[in-house]
This record gives sequence, structure tokens and C-alpha cells, in this order.
Amino acid sequence: MDLNPNLLVHAAPAMVVLALIELLILKHAGPKKETRKNAINSLVIGIGFLCVTLPLKVIPFAINSWVYQFRFFELKQTAALAIILALIAEDFTVYWSHRMSHNVRYFWASHLVHHSSETYNLLAAGRQSWLGFYTGSFLLFSWIPLLGITPELMLWAKSVNSIYQFFVHTEHIRKLPKWIEFIFNTPSHHRVHHSREARNLDMNNGAMLIIWDRMFGSFVPEEKETVYGLCKEIKNPNPININFNEYRDMYNDLKKSPKLYHKFMYIFGPPGWSHDGSTKTAKQLRRELAATNSKVIEMGNMNSGPAELHRNKKMEVAGVRV
Repeated sequence: MDLNPNLLVHAAPAMVVLALIELLILKHAGPKKETRKNAINSLVIGIGFLCVTLPLKVIPFAINSWVYQFRFFELKQTAALAIILALIAEDFTVYWSHRMSHNVRYFWASHLVHHSSETYNLLAAGRQSWLGFYTGSFLLFSWIPLLGITPELMLWAKSVNSIYQFFVHTEHIRKLPKWIEFIFNTPSHHRVHHSREARNLDMNNGAMLIIWDRMFGSFVPEEKETVYGLCKEIKNPNPININFNEYRDMYNDLKKSPKLYHKFMYIFGPPGWSHDGSTKTAKQLRRELAATNSKVIEMGNMNSGPAELHRNKKMEVAGVRV
């Protein structure tokens, strides 16, 4: 079996064509599905990402090559065991890396670029940060060579993972068979992840497999159409501002308090954290939402007859991070 480590490079032209075809379909669906400005931002950000990061990919490859010499196991790289192990190790690490990027502001400052589109489509999947590589998050994957996975096989597994993730960024696929929805990340699950409603914030972090979210308590099913984008609006959302806005805000927040602990939390705390409560984290918003829902249901039960009791229990109030 020929496992080409440059699989993503070869697949990229087809991915671009599919994104453009979907864009043409969305154009006839109305401005709510896609706008010209939003589409141009996605294209420019995606092209900028490739120009900035591709030349730097030799760095993690070199690090992984060095780590590989300390491997614990000898594996034939074309054997089924090595291939499956590489895919699972990659996906498991992507899950935790992705979850960290939603819970640590230092990493969120770059990752939010991917969430900045207010529409959800294949073109928006290309919104990747120009600065994400410089956060050093690629180091989280450097344990994988210790399993006996070569850097070349790692690149192949990462390509498969990236290609799979590209195709879940669509509204054209609704629900897949239940067994697929249970095991794998699907467009339905990932639409929840891109939602800015309080119920969905920081949930469904899986890349290929959704079982990680089910196992580690970060899974939320899709129940209705949602609103996409960032909770905190970026003024004049052009590619430059989208990539650098959060770093500017972080710098300004550091000046709000002289305490070192507060400064540390403004960088490494969860997004939305503030020392004075002026902004809220996703966990705080979910707690407030749960409390609000509880009060709404309680009030509904007090004012409703038995016939409406079941319906009231299903009431939900949406919220967003401010």
C-alpha cells in the first residue's frame, strides 16, 4: 500500500473546486447562506495560511524525526496495525489540541480565525490562522513517533484527518445513519461546534471521531438550526483584523489590572475570563443558561395544565458569549 505523505497536497485542488462549486450553489440560495465579502475573506485567509505555514512544516517533521529514534516499538509502516494506530493517535491528539484551543486564550487567539465565518460551508473550512503555527501547538503531536510511527506516516495520517475535517463543513448534509453519527464526527456534530449559542460553545471537538467527545463529556447533539460565528464581534472583519484582533484585545486586557495572576489568566485562562466579571467564559454562560431554563420551566409548570407540562420541559433559551 502506497501511503503518500503528500496526500493533502494532491487532494487540495479537488477540495478547492468542490468549495467553489458549493459557493455557486450558495449564491443562488440567498445572502443568508453566503456573502461576497465573507467568501473573499475566507479565500484570502486560506491562501495566506498556505503561504505562511507550508514552508515551516519542515520544523515539526525534523522534531518528529529526532523523537522517532527513541521509539518504543518497531512497526512495519504499511501494516494495518501501524496505519490504524497512526490514524487513532493523530485523531486523539487533534481532539485534545482542539479542545485546548477553545479553553486557553493563548491558543484561542489564533484558532478563532477558523470560527470567524458567520456562514458554514466548505470555503469557511479554509479559514486557518496565519499565526497558529507559532503557538507551538504542533509539539503536542511529538509523542506519536514514540509508538513507532514514522514522520512520513504521521504526515499521511494528518492529511487524511485534514481532508475528512474539510468535508464536515457543510449544511448540505443533514443527518447520517445513527451508527455513523455515534462513532464519527459528521456535518451535524460539527455544525454544533461552530455555533455561538451558549449551549454549544466549546463542544464537539472531535476531528474524525466523535467518540472522544462522548467519552470526555464534551458532546452536544444538534437539535435545531443555529447561529454561526464569534460571540464577540470583530469590527471591520477583514483578513488582517480577523487574524490579529484577539492579540490586540489581549494586550489591552493585560493593562486592566496590575496583579500578576490576572495578567496570567488574561493570557492562559479560558476565553471570556475577566477579573471584574465584565465578560463571561463559556462555562459561566452555560451555568447561567441552565439557571434561566430552570426558571422558565418552573414558571411554565406553575402556569400550565398537565397537557402543557411535557412541552415546557423541552423549552430552551439561547445565549451568546459577550
